[in-house]
Amino acid sequence: MGVTVSVAASSTDLTTTATIKGVLGVSSTKFDAELERLIGAATSAIEEYVQHVFAKQTYVERVNGSAHPMLMLTNVPITSVTGIVCDSSPIEDYSIHDAAAGILYRSAGWLESAWVGWGTSDSYRVQGTGERIYAVTYEAGYITPGLPNPDLPKHIEQACIETVVDWYRSSKRDSAVKSKKVGDLAISYKGAQELTLEDRLPAGARALLSRRLR
Repeated sequence: MGVTVSVAASSTDLTTTATIKGVLGVSSTKFDAELERLIGAATSAIEEYVQHVFAKQTYVERVNGSAHPMLMLTNVPITSVTGIVCDSSPIEDYSIHDAAAGILYRSAGWLESAWVGWGTSDSYRVQGTGERIYAVTYEAGYITPGLPNPDLPKHIEQACIETVVDWYRSSKRDSAVKSKKVGDLAISYKGAQELTLEDRLPAGARALLSRRLR
């Protein structure tokens, strides 16, 4: 139905400037602004590539119900559920069944239609035709590096590190050179405008992110 962010993460960056500087062996602060920019850009590229935001945020998601006892939410992992409302009424008889998969459990099911009453001539229940929409307020995601007690999976941070380091080193090449040849060695560089999203992420980063692809 739709998802909105009600409380945004204070930082979505998937690694820190200090970590990148350690990998590069850089101690000077001369390039800190550039590294911060690259970290932000790499984070955005990774989120676009896997179609997922990793930083912990609070969401309000409207979900169509069904008779099945499982209800699946978009963002993972679920860390808490603040509340669920259906037709202005709170729903309390549920539990988090699988936080990593974003699944809530309710033994009564999440019915698509409401029971509206009993028949007047016979003792039977009349099922309503209105859709049951559940508004779920929940928190999902990870605490990113640089914040207290980070819990982002290490392979996700490593994908960002490899991307930033690759971009930083590539930026030091002569961007005006499209191709060059020295003896039998031929080297070609693509301009940024020629690169697809997959091209922009190094192979090592893509391999680390492969399990996250949707």
